[in-house]
Amino acid sequence: MTFVGDAMAAVIQGVAEVRDLIGETPVIVGGLAVLARLSNPYRATVDLDVVDRMLGATPQLEVLRSAPGAESVEPAAVLLPTAFGPVRVDVLAVRQAELDQPSDDPGDRLHASSHAWASDTATEMLIEVVRRDGQRVEVMTRVAEPGPLIAMKLQAVMNRSVEKQGTDLLDIVRLTLDDGTRSTALRQIGGVTPAIASDVALHVNLWFVRRRQQVLQWIRNVGGDDVSLDDIDLVAELLGGAAVRGIG
Repeated sequence: MTFVGDAMAAVIQGVAEVRDLIGETPVIVGGLAVLARLSNPYRATVDLDVVDRMLGATPQLEVLRSAPGAESVEPAAVLLPTAFGPVRVDVLAVRQAELDQPSDDPGDRLHASSHAWASDTATEMLIEVVRRDGQRVEVMTRVAEPGPLIAMKLQAVMNRSVEKQGTDLLDIVRLTLDDGTRSTALRQIGGVTPAIASDVALHVNLWFVRRRQQVLQWIRNVGGDDVSLDDIDLVAELLGGAAVRGIG
């Protein structure tokens, strides 16, 4: 995926910095992953989100915070210097205990399971930015697949600011309806474990059925003026149907 402009150069360079510091290819989630997967990226992002499955000797957040010039940002982020300016890196940690002993809360369960799913199934992708001066900044990294991205964002909505809620929900709509991601996302959700599919179904019902009018307003507040109530209903139908297949 190729982006044009200077705004994302620091983000892409940040991926390379994270890779060099942790000694392995990071798993990219969040806004950058969404934009890299869509056939028609609709926004920019200035932050970087990575998943740490906590399998290394030292947590990735600790490694990044110990880098020269890095600044800690609470609760689980770091401002990392790059050649194109600082970039905020949020590290989303998933411990095996959270998967072996799932929470009774469906939101907490989906947070752990969706991030682990994203990490375990991420695929390599070349991402580059062409700056205004013609300079190319590129990195090869692992990027979360559309299905896990939707699952993560369904869960994330609950604990975000209203603006971030709108962005997360609009990302879900784009990933579900985009020609480049729709079939893959639905196939992945339909083929995931019944436990994850069940929690996805609960969150789809909460946001795209029970709160559909509110969701539409939040989406339009962040620039999704082309999204209609019919689109919200279609997303509910497609994701709900896929989750039912996953539940079996």
